[in-house]
Amino acid sequence: MNINEYSTKVKNLADALAFIGAPVDDEDLVAVTLNGLGKYYSQFCISVAIQETFPDFQDLITPLISEKMKIISTSPNGGSQESVFYSNTNRSRGRGGNTSFQG
Repeated sequence: MNINEYSTKVKNLADALAFIGAPVDDEDLVAVTLNGLGKYYSQFCISVAIQETFPDFQDLITPLISEKMKIISTSPNGGSQESVFYSNTNRSRGRGGNTSFQG
């Protein structure tokens, strides 16, 4: 799944939750997006997490695409085995719950 597909999927899920009366605030949306990224994005996730404030979800996408391009250009196999989405059911929900990035 590429970055655009992944971010669209996350946004669609948030919109569906809002539609049924369970809105997701933007900070949680960013946290969920970061927590779902693969191990190649660990440095990117750390750099976002240490900022004073999380970027808005929409402001996260462009740097995320840039990071993807950097990964592709520096990967020995061109990033062909790299996957954006990473699922881990043992992760905590929210910004502060994940102290060690496992993606």
